[in-house]
Amino acid sequence: MKILIVTQNFPPDIGGGAIRLSGYANYLTQFGHKVTVLCANPVYPRGKIFEGYKNKWFQKEEKDGYTIVRTWIWPVKPKSHPIKRIVSYCSFVVSACFGSFRLPKPDIIISATPSLFSSFVSIFYKKVKKVKIILDITDLWPDLALATGFMKKGTLFSLAKIVEHWIYKNVNYFTPNCEGVKKGLLKNGVKEENLTVISDCTDLEMFPLDINNEYIKQRYNLENKFVVGYAGLLGFAQKIEDIILAAKELKNYQDIVFLIVGGGGLKAKAENMVKEFELNNVIFAGEQPRREIPFFITSFSVGLITLAANDLYRNSMPSKLYDCFAANVPAIVNLKGVMWDVVKNAQAGLLAAENDPKDMANKILYLYYNPSEAKIMGNNGRAYAEEHYDRKKIVKKLEAVINKIK
Repeated sequence: MKILIVTQNFPPDIGGGAIRLSGYANYLTQFGHKVTVLCANPVYPRGKIFEGYKNKWFQKEEKDGYTIVRTWIWPVKPKSHPIKRIVSYCSFVVSACFGSFRLPKPDIIISATPSLFSSFVSIFYKKVKKVKIILDITDLWPDLALATGFMKKGTLFSLAKIVEHWIYKNVNYFTPNCEGVKKGLLKNGVKEENLTVISDCTDLEMFPLDINNEYIKQRYNLENKFVVGYAGLLGFAQKIEDIILAAKELKNYQDIVFLIVGGGGLKAKAENMVKEFELNNVIFAGEQPRREIPFFITSFSVGLITLAANDLYRNSMPSKLYDCFAANVPAIVNLKGVMWDVVKNAQAGLLAAENDPKDMANKILYLYYNPSEAKIMGNNGRAYAEEHYDRKKIVKKLEAVINKIK
């Protein structure tokens, strides 16, 4: 079957959404389908074109048996004004619509969020080529923009809600990434028979049990250290400041070190907090290629999965949690909701109180002083990932959805 994936972000763009779609492309190709990805030139979250790429109107590359078509985008930084971000989204819509004329007709389209604007490209293509659309949705936009402060209630938000509902009416099927997003779709009028939860997951083969991460430990001087790790986007939703404040609480523990892997709009703020508090127990490793992430995460003694205390995020499921599971690393989460339900069911970590870095520090100390219990939690997470969150199994479920609605 010929499958077209339409998404603004795709590796080397950074983030859970890009990883999710890369997994779709990889495994659907392995399952015998002809996959094409239509995406923007990579800019996220840096706000500038990645090294090795040019911001061309149309460029094509082959990777792992599938085709990637990249089109022009106006780069903006994550902290830019909402209007600038919307214009950036629209720039991709325009270039991708023109680029779509150069693509063969697919049998089905997988239209991915973020951002929801990519759906304009898919709907345009649907009208022209008469094909069905699956909307793969990981965040409820524009509610997410409201929750993160990028948008306020008013005319712009009302218009965005109108756009959201129009898009939903023009989509044939929905694949939310968790039960929380499913509930949001149902509240927005989507019928339950028109959706299937396709959860985020992890690439278990990237986390072999005998992985050798010694070079990471040596590079960052982590030998004989209790490593409190975070790997992911340093953005407005992730409450990174709580991690720095927890590090402040533990600054007198010479063998506890915080390793923060990733980039994003709040990286500079986090670095400034470390300087302000004169902390020497926090290491920023910066952005890393996906292939390097398993070596970092398996060096963690505990993984932090943080979100801002917001009702919308209670329904969110950060994909980085599954990588902690795969790496046999116990997790500490800071928000009751979907992600805590998963950790609790897996018996793979602890819950820190919301907006309470001191309690996060106390939970870290609990695992620090109880290594045998931490090890059991890590093993539980790995077993849970093998049963429920193996990417190959998850994409098989997606393939069944595709076959059902094609």
